[in-house]
Amino acid sequence: MTRVFGAPGKALVAGGYLVLDPEYNSYVTALSSRMHARIQLDPVTDTYSKITVSSPQFNGFWEYTIAHDTGFFKTKTRIGGRNPFIEETVKVLLAYVEPQKLFNFQITLFSDPGFHTQDDTEQRYSDNSKKMFLYHKKPIEQVSKTGMGLSAGLVSVVSAALLATFLAKPASDIIHIIHNVSQIAHCGAQGKIGSGFDVAAAVYGSIIYRRFSPMVISEILDQQFSSEYCASIKKIVNTEWDFVHSSCSLPPGLRLIMGDVNGGSETPRLVSQVLNWRNKDEDSVSVYETLNLANCRFMAELQKLNEFSSQNPSKYKQELEAGTLFMNLSNCIAAIREGLQLLTSKSGADIEPPEQKHLLDKCEELPGCLGGVVPGAGGYDAICLLVDSSQVANLKQTTRLDESFASVTWLELTEESQGIVEELAEDYFGL
Repeated sequence: MTRVFGAPGKALVAGGYLVLDPEYNSYVTALSSRMHARIQLDPVTDTYSKITVSSPQFNGFWEYTIAHDTGFFKTKTRIGGRNPFIEETVKVLLAYVEPQKLFNFQITLFSDPGFHTQDDTEQRYSDNSKKMFLYHKKPIEQVSKTGMGLSAGLVSVVSAALLATFLAKPASDIIHIIHNVSQIAHCGAQGKIGSGFDVAAAVYGSIIYRRFSPMVISEILDQQFSSEYCASIKKIVNTEWDFVHSSCSLPPGLRLIMGDVNGGSETPRLVSQVLNWRNKDEDSVSVYETLNLANCRFMAELQKLNEFSSQNPSKYKQELEAGTLFMNLSNCIAAIREGLQLLTSKSGADIEPPEQKHLLDKCEELPGCLGGVVPGAGGYDAICLLVDSSQVANLKQTTRLDESFASVTWLELTEESQGIVEELAEDYFGL
């Protein structure tokens, strides 16, 4: 039996830096670029259990073996170097499930084009042409990422595939287990407890998010695989975590577009710089509150528009066609930018550096653009725009004719409401 699961990438549209603090809500969108995991059960041929994971797009292959009599868990990398994210996911998941029977799983990973730069690639299609993936000629460590939550998507989709198969349930029935396992594994692989918004979006989709307390999982991050570790994992995963993940899609007629600016930022350095400033400067409280107010108004406006579209769709359509519907939302985006610019100047971190400021200023002049931000921690990774859906093609055509946008590559993706989904296995045959 073969099953396939998908988990989306993400863009943190509102809540950069504040997302680290459990006092604040943030808004994160799921993106149509997904990580995919195809899992199949093969005959058992050894006296131990085995999980093999392959990534044909990057020529990666990893093997994990489990001796049931001793509880010993070990990894064996054949190609592609050690992958701590897959390794930690397998470790946490086995601790939670504690399978008693021998098994032999093969997992094949695929990633949609939006996660990496697309130079030196070859297109390959499934037998029914429903799926297309780019196969890279360079090894994975030489391929630049676009900052859309690749590792979170990887951990979440592998967790979903293994949990749904081991527990013989639809992913939707065990979605909170998938989330908790994925958060623990992702933090373990990174060696630190992050905000968790990227994993939450990969599992739940587009959401208003408020983080869980780091204390929930801090005690188990450095533990070795043992019976005590397994008991701790079960207890923590099955506990109800105190965090917010309220579904909130973009309203009808509004489109998110992402632009890769061929740059790159050191997110840990930026975060460290902001946190150091926050701990030393008394003014940081008012800066954070200013940005939080802008974020909250933005999220409230999204909810208001979604409610309007569902309660009075005909009037919503009239105002959309009149071009007046998104004026308040545009003002909210401008306020978020002002807050990020204030944070940039006060902290000294390149959250919205001059080059990105100039680019976003130019974007605001484009047809249909309500405004844009540097998503997440900011820097030089990407820009994120919210655009009237009817004007997207016009906007992109305008930028092709303007040298100011020469460094921008518009990524072929959209916002998606769903997180983890089960896909049709036949759409992946032949890959």
